[in-house]
Amino acid sequence: MVTVYLDRVLVMNFLIDDLLLLCAARIAGTQLRRLRIASGALLGALYAAAVFVPGVGWLSHPVFRLAVGCLIPLVAFAPRPGWYRLAVLFLLLSAALGGFVLALGFAAGAPGQFLTRVYRAQISWHLLIGAAAGFYVALHLLFRGGLRHKGGEIVEVTVRIGGQKVQVPTLWDTGNTLTDPVSGSPVLVLEQEVLLGVWPQEIRQIIQGRAPAEEKLAALHALCRGNDFCLLPYRSVGVSAGLLLAYRSEEITVERRVYRKTLLALSEGPLSDGGAYHALWGGERGKHREKTVVGDPMLDQPVEQTV
Repeated sequence: MVTVYLDRVLVMNFLIDDLLLLCAARIAGTQLRRLRIASGALLGALYAAAVFVPGVGWLSHPVFRLAVGCLIPLVAFAPRPGWYRLAVLFLLLSAALGGFVLALGFAAGAPGQFLTRVYRAQISWHLLIGAAAGFYVALHLLFRGGLRHKGGEIVEVTVRIGGQKVQVPTLWDTGNTLTDPVSGSPVLVLEQEVLLGVWPQEIRQIIQGRAPAEEKLAALHALCRGNDFCLLPYRSVGVSAGLLLAYRSEEITVERRVYRKTLLALSEGPLSDGGAYHALWGGERGKHREKTVVGDPMLDQPVEQTV
């Protein structure tokens, strides 16, 4: 008679799934949502324990294993853009871990017995906790920002336009020096697709067009909406001088800091290969001095105010 300790099965599978999901998120450089990741890991742990419950052995069928294996990253990462890439990465890491355990079994001279003991969690608590702690330390040291952009980390930025709020995963990129030419404040560069839902159909058609930025601005002026938009000069790798269409937001919120009347530079293409982020922010961390520009009715010129 084989004894299976369900508590050990639950704990071991929860720790392994949680760390694999965390590893996938760190390698991809995406924002960590620990509660969602823990929920996905708990789902995997409950399934692993349910397999050993009498009368439901059919749950161990490969079809159900594959279904749960896909459902775990779905719970942990969806509906963020590019979640399916994270799901594939999680499955690849799981396969790599399985290969590593199999290699340990061959090294021990009894792969079948070794795999069976691991599968049934017939290992000591000291070994289980020690292995989990060691794996976490290795994860923290080796995959800290793994494939993330060198410029910084990903944060959630809230953009408010016309009373509507849009949350955008944003890379805090210290190499982004684009600023408002009038106030000198940082500019949020983001994919134009993110904001299309806040504008009327006629404006969306102009912004999505293939015309140069200056022609788009002229078309927006023809609709009497040009005052909301402007052109921003920029330089980048391969572009010595260019123009970006920009829109002045009501405000943006970055890590609980509010920046009013911030310019949003609209990028026609994606800013991230894997969809981990959809905007770039170059503002400095810590204390900031927020600058707004207001009109002086006596001088008819912009006057800079520091708040």
